[in-house]
Amino acid sequence: MAKAYPAVLLLENKRAIVVGGGSVAERKVKGLLECAADVTIVSPRITEGLQALVRESQCAWKKKCYEGSDVQDAEIVFAATDDEEVNARVFHDATEARLMVNVADRPELCSFYLPSVLRRGSLSIAVSTQGASPLLARRIRLQLEERFSARYEGYVDLLQSVRDTVNGEVAEQDRMAFWEAATDGRILELLEDGDAQAAEVRLQELVSSYRA
Repeated sequence: MAKAYPAVLLLENKRAIVVGGGSVAERKVKGLLECAADVTIVSPRITEGLQALVRESQCAWKKKCYEGSDVQDAEIVFAATDDEEVNARVFHDATEARLMVNVADRPELCSFYLPSVLRRGSLSIAVSTQGASPLLARRIRLQLEERFSARYEGYVDLLQSVRDTVNGEVAEQDRMAFWEAATDGRILELLEDGDAQAAEVRLQELVSSYRA
């Protein structure tokens, strides 16, 4: 098997089609909505959870069986039905249209895989086995949750808050040294100790010390 090319997709306002209306499809839809995608469900029936999302106008629902024309306006496609024939048709139609497509639990019918993801605000850590063992990917992700605490959300936000200043006021040849100092663990340790103010002071001191 060829190696997969890791990437982070920005799906805000991208048209996503989810074929299927069961619990697996519901997870796909919720994940897409978290990324602000424009989601349309294609299925004769959907779960109560999906119905609630439709009522709240968070996504659209085509109450019908899948047809090839359903992927025409899509930019990314997901199939999550219990009908293997339908799943195969979705893969074929999406592939013919040169669209990215993922069929749940069928790695051979995917042009991309969905990793197990740990999120800490803007920090995302993805674990993938290229479809070989989703359970193993999930177990590794759970181990990473213990390593990367919730404090990383504030840590990444704090680093982000000075990025423009660093790019504008720190000489290019000094920026790598700045970021190495900012991410050496001392600021994170202050956050882990619950002292967000001291962490911010420490970061601002570093910015001042590296200004051109």
